[in-house]
Amino acid sequence: MYSPTSSINDIQQHQQQRSPTSNAAVPRRRLSSAQKNRHDTHHQSVISMSSVSSKGSSNYTRYPSGMTNLTAFSSETSPSLCLSPSSSTPATTVSYSSPYSKDNRLSEDQFDIINSLEYDDVDDALIDHELIHRNREALVQQLYNSETAYLESLHLVTNVFLQPLRKDAKSSSFAFLGMKKMVCTERETRWLFGNFDEIFQTHRDILSHLERRLRIWGPTQIISDVFNAWFPMLHVYQAYLDNYDVAVTTYERLTRYQPFKKFIDSAHKDPSLKGATLLSLLQIPAGCINRYAQLIGKLADVTTPMHPDYMGLQTCKQRIMALATEIKLKVDDADNVDQVLMIHQALVGAPFGVKAQRRLVLQGQLSRVVVNSRSTGEERTYFLFSDLLAFVRPKQDGKRTILQYKGHITLERARVRGLTTDEAGGQEHCIEIVSSFQGVDTLNTTYMGAPTTHVLCCNSKEEQEEWLKQLDLVITLLDRATARAKNMAANRRMQQNRSMASETSLRRFGGGSRASSHSSGGSTNGSSSTTSRPGPSSPSPRR
Repeated sequence: MYSPTSSINDIQQHQQQRSPTSNAAVPRRRLSSAQKNRHDTHHQSVISMSSVSSKGSSNYTRYPSGMTNLTAFSSETSPSLCLSPSSSTPATTVSYSSPYSKDNRLSEDQFDIINSLEYDDVDDALIDHELIHRNREALVQQLYNSETAYLESLHLVTNVFLQPLRKDAKSSSFAFLGMKKMVCTERETRWLFGNFDEIFQTHRDILSHLERRLRIWGPTQIISDVFNAWFPMLHVYQAYLDNYDVAVTTYERLTRYQPFKKFIDSAHKDPSLKGATLLSLLQIPAGCINRYAQLIGKLADVTTPMHPDYMGLQTCKQRIMALATEIKLKVDDADNVDQVLMIHQALVGAPFGVKAQRRLVLQGQLSRVVVNSRSTGEERTYFLFSDLLAFVRPKQDGKRTILQYKGHITLERARVRGLTTDEAGGQEHCIEIVSSFQGVDTLNTTYMGAPTTHVLCCNSKEEQEEWLKQLDLVITLLDRATARAKNMAANRRMQQNRSMASETSLRRFGGGSRASSHSSGGSTNGSSSTTSRPGPSSPSPRR
């Protein structure tokens, strides 16, 4: 097939070359006026079509069948000339050359439909529905993966630490000289792990419920009923968080006991732990509720109102958020306990240990002021705990930062106030702390030392006000706790005195009754007199 862009002269030359009598002169038939007009019309059509094709061919998009832009099919005013390769004469009809057969030619109406079709015309609602389903599926899968990893951590605590410690506590191999010492007692095991068994069993059930639902998962599958079955079981974390400070302080105390330390060091070499420690594994459950709140909340947010599980997930979101809010204070307190333990583990040379009731209130960089010399000492790091104020000097020991102990101030019955610039020897933003008598016996009120005064310089007015506020709050709470302890001690002494007085009176009354009964019985048996003596229930009147 020849290109429609060929001119009439090229076509005639080609026909002459294909003629078997190319050397002979071929007489040309004279055209009538009507035929001549038709010939001119064909000539102009070919020229006009040629110009359009050559001009737009570089801009048309190529399609798989060799076609250019589909809009070229709809041209009614630009026909093309079709010549047969096997014919030596021009074709007498004008038609469009197409790679399709005549039987498969498209109608003009179909051309119009194709012309109006844009490749961006897709079902947006269907795509949105698919994206929502994928987001929901991804969140549920994330929940399943996190639950599997969490249960694995609980399984490690049970197998590597809890069960061996219980087995050791029940064994009789410890005892006396030359025998193996107990790693920890059963009571210390309860303090250390709390209700860990309940949590482990709870999450085994949770993962089982989740696996059964994922086996039938689909775009319209609901899962809120599974979540609702979980919520009553999650209250086991209330007891775990209540015991958390006891667990951490028990762990810290036991690590100073050589048999327990030897057991822990050996257990930490277990390859299944992958570098985790018992303390780090005991800290994981404190964040479980927040993990559920985030994932269930996201799942409820990406679920559309048209989904059958929309209302159920909204209810689940409210319930898990309420539970997270309910235990937030306990989770924050557990985080504070972890901070206190980290500080104590970094302390070097401190004369005090970890207490379950101790909390971190405030920390910062302060300088001690020597009022008489009008100078400030080296800046130290101060830690305000709920019972004392400790100051340390950080020091780098290889890759580890240690806190060199420099001193502490007992805040029980202390006094604190802000100082003016003149009172502080020219220093601004200073605080005066007058500590209580050192070595005070609160029961016998025996004073074994004198109070001391500490002047601390802050970096700004705002920092001074914050330290004054927190110090005053800590001292007030300590004074209240001391007063309550004194009242409780006084009540115990009073109850003990009453109990002792009651026992004394009972002994006296019981002894006199037994003596009177014995005397009455002896007189009756040893004499024939029928005169009766007053018994214990009817004492004789005094004369």
